[in-house]
Amino acid sequence: MTAPRDAAADGALPATADVVVVGGGAAGLMAAIQSARRGRRTVLLEKNQRPGLKILISGGGRCNLTTTRAGADLEAQYGPRRGRFLRHALRSFPPTALRAFVEAAGVPLQEEDLDKLFPVSQRARDVVDALLRVAATSGVALCTQAGALAVERAGAAFVVTTARGAIHASSLVLATGGLSYPKTGATGDGYAFARSLGHSLTATWPALAPLPVAEAWVRELAGIVVHGITLSSLDGDGRVVTARQRPVLFTHFGLSGPAPMDLAGDVEEARGAGAVRFDFAPDVSADRLEAAWLVAARAHGARQIESVLPDTLPERLRRALCQLAGGPGTLANWSRDGRRQLLAAVKELRVPVAKSRGYDHAEVTRGGVPLDEVDPRTMASRCCPGLFVCGELLDVDGPIGGFNFQAAFATGRLAGLSA
Repeated sequence: MTAPRDAAADGALPATADVVVVGGGAAGLMAAIQSARRGRRTVLLEKNQRPGLKILISGGGRCNLTTTRAGADLEAQYGPRRGRFLRHALRSFPPTALRAFVEAAGVPLQEEDLDKLFPVSQRARDVVDALLRVAATSGVALCTQAGALAVERAGAAFVVTTARGAIHASSLVLATGGLSYPKTGATGDGYAFARSLGHSLTATWPALAPLPVAEAWVRELAGIVVHGITLSSLDGDGRVVTARQRPVLFTHFGLSGPAPMDLAGDVEEARGAGAVRFDFAPDVSADRLEAAWLVAARAHGARQIESVLPDTLPERLRRALCQLAGGPGTLANWSRDGRRQLLAAVKELRVPVAKSRGYDHAEVTRGGVPLDEVDPRTMASRCCPGLFVCGELLDVDGPIGGFNFQAAFATGRLAGLSA
């Protein structure tokens, strides 16, 4: 059975369905496809004129669809609790399976830096178009400009009220996304729907967002990208929450790039008391580094202090570190106190960060429907029979690099196979 690609074209919203999927992002599209392939009469409701807006803008319009990581390594990227919840979803539909699915739909992928997979065409639109073709041929009835206004339980079924009328269904899949990138229509509607159907909610925070920093030395390094260093998030008590050895971009407002953005959720959860810590020489202990500096000072006393810093660090950064540690000078005149200050700057330089740049710049939302209220093998609600929750609406988020799309597609697939 094949349904129209866009039921909105003829103005018809079906009165009934077996499954209604609310939200046409990665999770919702995959859930609808899998449900329809099982022969379930499936209606996908999307508030915008076209589904997949977040896919369209991801990766600078190129769409970092997934990662090459796999198995326990893949699960670890989400942290212990979230990775454990995602285990069944990720192992039953790993990145290799997602790649095969997308390539079978006519979009070949290629591997790029940081284990990322992008369309060979470098066009996110090709991914969305492919998903829509698969949805249409699978029998999904897609209704655009039909955002859900309310959902309620009516006996053993659900009633979803939209601006274009109401639809009844025996199963309901919530795939509305979170609060990130409101320009795509993300308003957090799904949180209210989940709560109305019996779920509680954890606090929500912007995640995968750049970090504003007040320190002048950071902003003065705008344009510099540093590789091979470790950036850690610290809680209000100075304990490490997350450590990332990924690129860091210094900007006119603070920090961006994969490592800082990965830490945004931790910064937000610290409620203004957090910080990030740099280790500019993560492969060398402080003791070994200081010993090497002493040898250099004895052998090359006429050299400038910055000469002992790793030559992998940009010159402007090396000068900034020396300035933070008391200023430039020669190795012959380098005091023990000055050496210890530079050692601290290189190995454990802390920068207070009160918050991220917020939902307007966040790629994903941290928090949402608690994981213990959802069955990880089916995405079925433990609070409301017939309800399924998937994608960003769940309290699941991962680092930059296709991990959040992978989680969305994998959890959406389970919801569609079970709804």
